[in-house]
Amino acid sequence: MKQQFNNKKAALLLGTLISINAFAQNNSPLVLASTSSPLNPIIVTATRTPTKASDVLADNVYIGPEEIEQAGQTSLVELLQRQKGVTISSYGTGGSNASVFLRGTTNNQTLVLIDGVRIDDAINGGTNWSVIPLTIIDHIEIVFGPQSSLYGSDAIGGVVQIFTKKSDGPAKVGASFGYGSYGTSISEASINGSTQGDQKIRYSLAASQTLSMGFNTIAPNNKDGLSASGRTGYVQDSITGRLSQEWSKGQEFGLQFLNSRLNNQLPGFDPQEFLYQQTQNQVSQLGTYSLYSKNQVMENWRSLLQASAQTGTALNHAPGTPDNPAYDSTLNQRQNTYTWQNDFAIGTDVLQVLAERKTQKVSSNQLDYNNGDFNNLTAPYPFLGFSQTRNTNSGAIAYQLKREAHLANFSLRNDSITGYGPQTTGAAAYGYFFTKEWRANINYGTGFRAPTFNDLYYPGYGNTAILPEKSKNTEAGLHYEKPGLDGHVVVFSNSISNLIQVSNSDTCPVGTGIFGCASNVASAKITGSTLSGAVQMSSLSLKGSFTQQNPVNESTNSTLIKQAKQYGNVAGEYLYLKLTTGIGATFSGRRDDFQGANTGMGGYTIFNLYANYDLEKDLSVFARWNNALNKTYQLSYGYNTPGSNVFVGLRYAMK
Repeated sequence: MKQQFNNKKAALLLGTLISINAFAQNNSPLVLASTSSPLNPIIVTATRTPTKASDVLADNVYIGPEEIEQAGQTSLVELLQRQKGVTISSYGTGGSNASVFLRGTTNNQTLVLIDGVRIDDAINGGTNWSVIPLTIIDHIEIVFGPQSSLYGSDAIGGVVQIFTKKSDGPAKVGASFGYGSYGTSISEASINGSTQGDQKIRYSLAASQTLSMGFNTIAPNNKDGLSASGRTGYVQDSITGRLSQEWSKGQEFGLQFLNSRLNNQLPGFDPQEFLYQQTQNQVSQLGTYSLYSKNQVMENWRSLLQASAQTGTALNHAPGTPDNPAYDSTLNQRQNTYTWQNDFAIGTDVLQVLAERKTQKVSSNQLDYNNGDFNNLTAPYPFLGFSQTRNTNSGAIAYQLKREAHLANFSLRNDSITGYGPQTTGAAAYGYFFTKEWRANINYGTGFRAPTFNDLYYPGYGNTAILPEKSKNTEAGLHYEKPGLDGHVVVFSNSISNLIQVSNSDTCPVGTGIFGCASNVASAKITGSTLSGAVQMSSLSLKGSFTQQNPVNESTNSTLIKQAKQYGNVAGEYLYLKLTTGIGATFSGRRDDFQGANTGMGGYTIFNLYANYDLEKDLSVFARWNNALNKTYQLSYGYNTPGSNVFVGLRYAMK
């Protein structure tokens, strides 16, 4: 019955898009409506060069400024959840730890960039999504499938690149404030623009703050029978800016930065009692900084030199109990990346040559859980820590071919990482336009993920003998695109070997705790297909997607944890004079949170509504109603998600 139900969802989505297509062609001219994404946006992430979306061979998503403005109280992770090929898990509020999964892969297998700067967590892996504020983001690009041949480690499932706000022309000032359920308030202000003339100076500065009282995130079915009282709120402060000068035609030098601080309350436990009877404070800080020089060296040669840094700090503070003292744990990391990218135009083709060096330094001071023997853990609690460094030297070459109806991309990259031999990855893609609207493509690519510092060095868990994860991905797509209408069908197969998981295998080093060590003990295969489409009429725009996948742990012949076999979304927006209204639905099938445990999470469908009304040319009011039907569901077993919640606000934006 469940399979039949999900097939009906897919059929309904397909039928709706076909019906709309017929209606649009027979009854109304298709024109650009007020919509969340431009018809054919420029995508940078897929090739590291600006490319029209219609010429991008990798499956991708573009999230435009309008959709981000309409997000209201929505977090970045929740916004990504509404996109094709994306599912998430989280532990409650917008400040809680969260993960993003691209087409069945894990959070650790997704590379995240902000304005071209990597922000991966070298200690734990993946990205701390909650510390990235949605309010300062201009647009987002998601590229699916292995991209290691362009970006190196971690890009097995794909790449998410976030672009902060900027603009050209006279100075534009913007500000907004909103308030809603759970005592949530969001305020932001920005200014951006540029001078005129030959030596143009571009500038932007944006700051935001989010406060929320939160709610009790521990659900009655928590796997350890835990309970907590009180809310778990958070405060997030962020600032971002950029300044550049085009000192001569085609020659630009600039700098950009982002700093975000998240103070989040989360349920904690007394290590001796192992009960969620106190609230911990977790303070996370993220910083990205870069200097760059873009130079048109010759008519057909463009160069980018960039030096960037990412800093990250996490401080956990537990206030203690009457029987046990308070304690703190800290994580610190810094990552410097030096990139030289050269793009050579050869007719309509582009040859790209890249050299890169990355240095990583981390330090950790975390609570020693006595190898899991909590009964004999006595106060004052002991701490274990480590300090390590790692360097990566990389070289890559790529070629983009465009000849009449033919498109092709080829890329090859080598990453030499401290402690490992060379990691070589490659990709090839071919596309063919049957007509101006119809295109087919086939892609093949390999990827890898280097072990995290915790995988290698954490006392009682780390294992320096483990190897990088490897992946091989094949996909094919059929696409129809014309002004106001597009449809896409993509099938994919991603095989991942050397999966790093916890194991009590014989390969664990001496001194491993009772929980086991990091080991290459599993492999996975993820096969599936995604159907998506969008239509735009004079006042109405609709879009939707449905993904059917089979994410299998081949070592246990079971579904990968936290992964659904079916998921998707539909959305509609209507413009009437000065009023814009919209509705969206996100649905997902059943998921298991832990291997071999009774931690199944049922499927869910949640509905969201929003509206925006223009009071004046530059002034508008907005409202959003998330989870309008108050659906009870879980994204991590034993943790609550927000119920029905509303948010209203006022926005000023110079146009």
